[in-house]
Amino acid sequence: MGTSNEYKTKQREVILHYLQNHGENHVTIDEVLNHLREQNISIGRTTIYRYMEKLTESGVLRKYFLEEGMGACYQFIGEGKECHSHFHLKCVNCGVLLHVQCKYLAGADQHILEEHGFEIDNTKTVFYGLCKDCKEKKGV
Repeated sequence: MGTSNEYKTKQREVILHYLQNHGENHVTIDEVLNHLREQNISIGRTTIYRYMEKLTESGVLRKYFLEEGMGACYQFIGEGKECHSHFHLKCVNCGVLLHVQCKYLAGADQHILEEHGFEIDNTKTVFYGLCKDCKEKKGV
């Protein structure tokens, strides 16, 4: 039987692999916890949180707060990589979160900086509305 450190290392490997496989998608602590449970790996929410915070501090993850009062979500960006600046679109109907890299919005970002002296923090910038699928379902 392995040592406690070997088990913790295995847990961390599974978490990191899960995050890497979700690439640019945002994931929550609960999603990671559910994935680990599906793999029959017992680990507490606090342990996952601490590890993901450590990965955030080391630049492997980026942490986002998308709604007031809701928990954070995380995005894998890899060690030493810069996360691309992008905006987020969140569907108020189905909850899907989309990343938008758009020259038009980047231009607005630049305009606000140059003309108004205000730098937008894209990690906190979310536009709310209906996604294409929900809009079509509602016939809007």
